[in-house]
Amino acid sequence: MGKHVAVIGAGNGGTAIAGDLTLAGHECRLFEFTEWAGNVDAVNAQGGIKVTGVARTGFAKVALATTDLKAALDAAELVMVATQAVTHTRVAQATAPLVRPGQVMILWPGSGGTLEFRRIFDELGVKTDVILGEAATLPYCCRRLEGPGTVNIHRIDGPRNQVAALPASRTPELMAALTGVYDTVVPAQSVLEPALYNPNIIVHPAGALFNMGRIEHSQGEFWMYKEGITPSVKKIINGMDRERQAIMAALGYTPMTYEQVFTDLFNVSVAEFAVASSQGPFSMQDRYVTEDVPMGVTLTASLGRTLGVPTPTYDAIIHIASLVNETEYYTIGRNLANLSLDGLSSEQLNAYVMTGRRPRAARASAMRRVAGKRKAARTTRHSRAAGARSRATKRGRK
Repeated sequence: MGKHVAVIGAGNGGTAIAGDLTLAGHECRLFEFTEWAGNVDAVNAQGGIKVTGVARTGFAKVALATTDLKAALDAAELVMVATQAVTHTRVAQATAPLVRPGQVMILWPGSGGTLEFRRIFDELGVKTDVILGEAATLPYCCRRLEGPGTVNIHRIDGPRNQVAALPASRTPELMAALTGVYDTVVPAQSVLEPALYNPNIIVHPAGALFNMGRIEHSQGEFWMYKEGITPSVKKIINGMDRERQAIMAALGYTPMTYEQVFTDLFNVSVAEFAVASSQGPFSMQDRYVTEDVPMGVTLTASLGRTLGVPTPTYDAIIHIASLVNETEYYTIGRNLANLSLDGLSSEQLNAYVMTGRRPRAARASAMRRVAGKRKAARTTRHSRAAGARSRATKRGRK
């Protein structure tokens, strides 16, 4: 018997999840935010999703395609979040009042997004028993080659896509929930493994930033995996890989190389993957930079700072990307301070991801963050009220 699945995000990944799982016999409801309503409008106009490629193919008649989040989440056993990581904060805030006991929410991929969901749920006082989990990558490599309402799946990811729950003590429940849905997932030690082992964190920023002249000159006529991962760019990737391995070792985990992770996730080498890879990135405002740098690169560098592990290559990537896009990516990104997890030792951080209980220092940081937001909100309200009184006084004088 199929499961009731809600899919949040109707881009490439979300459309693939909803289409493939519908063809597999699950009931899928596909949600998109109103500013991207065209993604679900196209599905509704034709009555479903056209799925092509190497997975299940055919016309998938999803149960619902909507911009009504409550309608999408109603009766859902599994909630698949397939938005960009930069949208995780918004998704967490929107779902917080709607989640129901027993629901399993998994981020494809997470890049540490479960840490952000937990922070927001805690700040908003969510007590509902929901399992939060994340994966290292999407279940598929896919593109909407014919536009919204269609998806081409050109690779089924796996056979060992790492997933974990926050806390890790609930990972067995997460694995049980995914039984009969995806058999390409394996349990990770904690969410820190799929968070840091997302290969996009390394290859996308390095491949994009160090080919920026070629990308901008060609106006996007560029195939990163086929032409951009040159011997010199590989050295940058290898430098990031060594720094990540050092962080994993400092956390007490068994480090895996970039090549090992890539083979686990895609069952091919990087060179073989390039043959069937997609075109892009098309500019420095592509998600290869604007998502992977502030979300994944920043989180990795932040962990390095906390653990005393030097990350000069990650730091350089953040600096260059910030210069190019005139945005302070580390400041606004997914660092431990913004996750209310600053000031923790490696033992305390590991204890948190394993048990879900925040150490005293993290609780104090979270409380200061909430108090600061409330103070800022009060200041804004008082300023507006004062401005209104001043305008009324001036009108009275006239």
